[in-house]
Amino acid sequence: METNKWLDQEINALKTDETSFKLISILEGTKSLAAEQTKRLQQAQDELDGRTWSPDKW
Repeated sequence: METNKWLDQEINALKTDETSFKLISILEGTKSLAAEQTKRLQQAQDELDGRTWSPDKW
């Protein structure tokens, strides 16, 4: 989560000086990708935790 905050700050800093629409789009896509990866990582951790504590999944 801390990494995403840092990444968002860096991308926002890059966007402020950028005038190219293509590069701004790439930067926004990078932010979206990082957010999606964080979400999926959390889902996988939650699933693992749930399977660990669920006797019927043993």
